[in-house]
Amino acid sequence: MSTPPLGCPQCQYEIATFSEAVEALEGGARCLLCGGSLNATALTEAVDSWSDSEVTEEGELRAEAETDVQEEEALLEGTPDFGDDGEEEEDPVL
Repeated sequence: MSTPPLGCPQCQYEIATFSEAVEALEGGARCLLCGGSLNATALTEAVDSWSDSEVTEEGELRAEAETDVQEEEALLEGTPDFGDDGEEEEDPVL
């Protein structure tokens, strides 16, 4: 991105990626964190300043991250092992 990151005047959240800028612009120029008002003109200029290669690179990174999240979720959705083998047996100490 050729312009510096946009910051929210209320919470100081920085919009540093193309997807964040587009989301904030589509949301009525509102901060993604606190909902504070952002400069719509500055957001539009920021969105327009990204080159196609930068947008493609960001998309590839997001796709990789999504794949990692899906793999992690698949591992967590497996059969749980709580180590409860033998709980049906009575404790000989008691």
